[in-house]
Amino acid sequence: MARTLIGLILVLAIFAGLGALGWYFAKERIRHHPEYRLSADKIIVPDAPPWVPERFIEEVLQSSGLHQTGSLLDKTLPQKLAEAFAAYPWVERVEQVVPRYPSGAEVQLFYRVPVAIVEGPQRGIFLVDRNGVVLPPDYLSDTTSEERYLVIQGIQSMPLGSVGTPWGDPMVHTAAALSAALSDTAEQLNLARIIPATEAMPMGTRIVCRLRTTAGTEIHWGTFSPDDPKTEAKKKRLWDLREQFRSLDTVPAAFQPIDLSRE
Repeated sequence: MARTLIGLILVLAIFAGLGALGWYFAKERIRHHPEYRLSADKIIVPDAPPWVPERFIEEVLQSSGLHQTGSLLDKTLPQKLAEAFAAYPWVERVEQVVPRYPSGAEVQLFYRVPVAIVEGPQRGIFLVDRNGVVLPPDYLSDTTSEERYLVIQGIQSMPLGSVGTPWGDPMVHTAAALSAALSDTAEQLNLARIIPATEAMPMGTRIVCRLRTTAGTEIHWGTFSPDDPKTEAKKKRLWDLREQFRSLDTVPAAFQPIDLSRE
């Protein structure tokens, strides 16, 4: 009786093992079936701005290898897709990834926005976003695009990392954030350059910024941080001067250089 029971158990175990093995191979075949294979043309993302390449979804899948291995049967696919898109230089962050059958997904993300050009040493120029992240240079191949961005001048450092990572210099980060804050008025005010510098203080140093118009008028902005409550008041001051004198470049000499550092 005992032998019969043991034999029955062994037979059941063998069948169970064969069944599991068969399911494993069947699952692998199904995983690579076109119906479940991730397809770039079925991935939904927010409308991309003009500086993001048209084929960026294909580039994300190829660089991550998901164009060959991505399957909707993979429970870790949302995480893999999120990591792949987050690693792309033009993506600032990924909020959520939702698989969509068949063979697609919806990726909720935010794109990086170029806000300034950094003039580095040895005549190098780099495009950066509001956080000082270095962006791909391809968009600058169109020389007309340079006219739309403030230029950060006087930087002696080079980026510490590769494209898609922060520059690593507080002066670049501060100037990039200021450029983003001025993006809605820079063109109307004819602003052209931001010149950050360090200023000695009793307890150390701080970063201060000067602005320069296309005609060379100097504006002493002072310190800046993204949460500075004085930013809007300073912008209004510049706008009021423009309205009063028709241009910042025609402000009387008695008011120059324009000093906002004490506003």
